[in-house]
Amino acid sequence: MELVDWIISQGGSLNDCVRVAQDTSRGVHVQVKGDWPEHISKETKVLSTPIGVTMTYFNAIGFQTPQATFPKHGVELPQAFIDAVAVEETFTFFLMGQFLRGPQGFWYPYLRTLPQPGELNTPLFFGEEDVDWIQGTGIPEAAVQRYQVWDERYEQCVSKLEEVGFEGLEEYTWDLYLWASTIISSRAFSPKVLSSVVEASKLAEDSGVSVLLPLIDLPNHRPLAKVEWRAGTSDIGMVVLEEVGPGHEISNNYGPRNNEQLLMNYGFCLPNNPTDYRIVKLGVKPDSHLSKAKKRQVEMFPEVANNKEDHYYIFNVFYPLLGPDTAMEHSIFSPALFNSLTIMHANERERKQIEITESAISIPAAYGNGHSTLAALSQISFELISHIMMLEATGQDRQLQPANLKQTFAQIYRNGLLTLDKAALVIVTWTLARAREHTRGETWEDIKTLLNEHMSQIPEGHFPAETLSRIRVRILERKSLLKKHGELFRLGELFSLLPADMQAASRECFNHVLSQAGQQVSALQTDPQAIFALAICLLIATGRSPQARPHLSSRLTRWVDFLVEQYPMSAVPSATGGAMDQLSQFVQGNQAQSWAAQDGVQWLSEESGWLDSNWLAWSFNVAEAEMMLIPHEPLQVLVTENPGLPKLGCLYVPQE
Repeated sequence: MELVDWIISQGGSLNDCVRVAQDTSRGVHVQVKGDWPEHISKETKVLSTPIGVTMTYFNAIGFQTPQATFPKHGVELPQAFIDAVAVEETFTFFLMGQFLRGPQGFWYPYLRTLPQPGELNTPLFFGEEDVDWIQGTGIPEAAVQRYQVWDERYEQCVSKLEEVGFEGLEEYTWDLYLWASTIISSRAFSPKVLSSVVEASKLAEDSGVSVLLPLIDLPNHRPLAKVEWRAGTSDIGMVVLEEVGPGHEISNNYGPRNNEQLLMNYGFCLPNNPTDYRIVKLGVKPDSHLSKAKKRQVEMFPEVANNKEDHYYIFNVFYPLLGPDTAMEHSIFSPALFNSLTIMHANERERKQIEITESAISIPAAYGNGHSTLAALSQISFELISHIMMLEATGQDRQLQPANLKQTFAQIYRNGLLTLDKAALVIVTWTLARAREHTRGETWEDIKTLLNEHMSQIPEGHFPAETLSRIRVRILERKSLLKKHGELFRLGELFSLLPADMQAASRECFNHVLSQAGQQVSALQTDPQAIFALAICLLIATGRSPQARPHLSSRLTRWVDFLVEQYPMSAVPSATGGAMDQLSQFVQGNQAQSWAAQDGVQWLSEESGWLDSNWLAWSFNVAEAEMMLIPHEPLQVLVTENPGLPKLGCLYVPQE
């Protein structure tokens, strides 16, 4: 291979145990020779690139150090241009200039092996029919944004070169700029590979410097491949840190890239990419509680301001880079995403407890704070269902076979997103299912039985067996953020909190008021908050009744006392003329409090708060804060093409 011969002639090397190979599935790649007598061992230097053939910004400026020289090799960019534009743009135009030199250029043996203009597969080079394959994903928006940024930079560079009268500018076309920018973004290495010959201050990650390494950029990417690039004074070596057998490919490792990054930056995707994840955009408003908490965090820890990226991710169930103590939910939904959602969907009493540290903003685990956890899980479920439905809708015509490599990779990317979302939905709805479970215990056998029932909702063959197995592993082997189950109640289930001999009469009393008042107060027929408020009023009155309280469970009495403490009567909103006031007027006009005795609920009285106008207003306030909407039959999205987003109103009642 001409590239290898050139590299060796310049002082580089290719270990005798390896060869450059090519086939239809892997393209050009590096592998251990098939007839090599043994595995190559760890710490084997398989190839090296001489410092003299690296290409970087330092070449564009003719930089020299005591250890190395970086020649311009025939491309002279005006100093006024270099001074006016960013380091990245200088390097891009230098690469364009070297490409235009053709066979006369020093790097020609390398550049001719790269994909040529028109041969790249990143989304910026997708045709109209190719773009159809990525509709409904995050790629089109990301591609447009990148195109706009590069287009603006190109125009600025051209304007500057026109200003200084740069000869031959007409050859530096937009298409060539797009090619050069893509080559650099997809193949360039960290500047630290030059750390042995260039002082560290010039190699900072934010310096804009990157390095093209002919030959070392040849091996394909494999997630988690154990390899290291070692900077030397004469060359940069690629060293394998794992044994590799004869005939096996030697891979590079670009880092834990997800398929979106691989497609956007490199023009390919990996089926079953273990490090795949989806970036979630929350759309946080500037005046939101989360934004205010982030502002406070920066005030407390100014260094946090340097962290520009929000790590809002949904992980593949195979994602391997997790700490051993990572909670089950955090193994799928990044802590930053999950904590942000808990704050966004917490109620006011929970937000008063927000903890802010340099590394996180969160609501601490404490009695009553499971509300924010379950509200976050519910919101994640709705997002997942919506995203799955969108992917399915925009991909319904994608049953055709891909017509080219771009479409093949786009199909891999889309299918990976769907599998990722659906597996995450199974896991998040498992936690919600536990929160809705009021009859079973929490032994290992109880958990396995409940999990089997949950997993039985997945259509046969919907996931590969390995994915199903990994979902079970995630659920069973990692501790959940939800310590106990049975904390979400539908309306009719609330009466189970009462002693068995009090349930029937209480339910009859409640239904009596509901049916009579509902004829005049329409909200009691349609508004979950109003209906739950009436139920809360009954339970609170029961908990405050001297006659009933001694017979109640400690769970119920603790909850009643907790609510009375957390929601002072003085903080209850004044009359609004809404359902709350209409219900109070109905009660007064019909002496509805007296119905309790008729229904056999002697312990309820106005003194205990039953249907008292102040306690009714208080109950409406509590219902607004403590109830939530969760998805109804969420796994139907795996069965039905367009299941919609039906919701269930539930009230949060913490376990002790």
